[in-house]
Amino acid sequence: MSYATHVQRVQKGLSLIELVHTSHPRWPLPPQPSQPPYSTFHISVLDSSFNPPTLAHLALANTLPQPPAEAPPSTSSASRDFDARLLLLSVRNADKQLKPGDATYEQRIEMMVLLAHDLARSRARSVPAAPEHFPESPSHEPNVAVAIIDEPTFVGKSAILRDFLTRRISDLLGLAEAALPPSPKLTFLMGTDTIVRLFAPRYYADEETMVAALRRFLSPEGDDARIICARRVSRGASRAEEEKVESEMSEVARRIIPVQRLAFVDIGERECTFSSSEVRESLAKGDERWKDMVTPSIAQYITSRQLYSSSQ
Repeated sequence: MSYATHVQRVQKGLSLIELVHTSHPRWPLPPQPSQPPYSTFHISVLDSSFNPPTLAHLALANTLPQPPAEAPPSTSSASRDFDARLLLLSVRNADKQLKPGDATYEQRIEMMVLLAHDLARSRARSVPAAPEHFPESPSHEPNVAVAIIDEPTFVGKSAILRDFLTRRISDLLGLAEAALPPSPKLTFLMGTDTIVRLFAPRYYADEETMVAALRRFLSPEGDDARIICARRVSRGASRAEEEKVESEMSEVARRIIPVQRLAFVDIGERECTFSSSEVRESLAKGDERWKDMVTPSIAQYITSRQLYSSSQ
């Protein structure tokens, strides 16, 4: 099935979510059957517009799970990782509509697949999580997928993803309907610009609706989702302003639910300054420095298709 067909299926409501690429047929399970199967699968979800994917996306996607605040310090030096990773594109973003000069959804999917290959080849980074909370995967083979969805909110995406993943895991394991499949636990990866929107009442009917939705999203009795937010250095914003956002968002999250569900991480001094909009602007100006902000495979793709250039 072509990427265009996948997009049409989602946009026409024929499918809530389309899995367009997996690093192996058993995703999100390990490439090889493991015994016994996990009771829980920890899956990271990087949901972005990928217009285009940058090294900041790659660094954030490479982030490792963060241990709960109440977890004892790990005595193991072995890196712990997510069981699987997902790169997710929404064809209906709450803020960003397709504009003239943008890459099409099909082109973004092609770049996401390239990023998935880059991600599979790269080594996960960040502080290792406590082993009792995130067991080490028995396989170090790549476990990355790309999907598209027609849902603008994280709360809505979480519900769709959990249902889809539960059914997929059950089907892959061949479980009977009465059997309880392993539970998918989702960690959403985002930057500070995105987390501000997540906790902004204007994206909900009202503040009461926002609080109820986010409690369901983050609560252990609900979706039990977690959030890892990359510290970014945005153009025109000082480090102090970014730190203020981190402090304010952490406080908002604590007011909604006392259990720790939000962690901030560093993704690299260079990577934290990169943005898709800066890549597009550099290309439009003919500034070759944009190539330093993306992986070589994506740079080659952009060049070969003359994306974002002033002559497009």
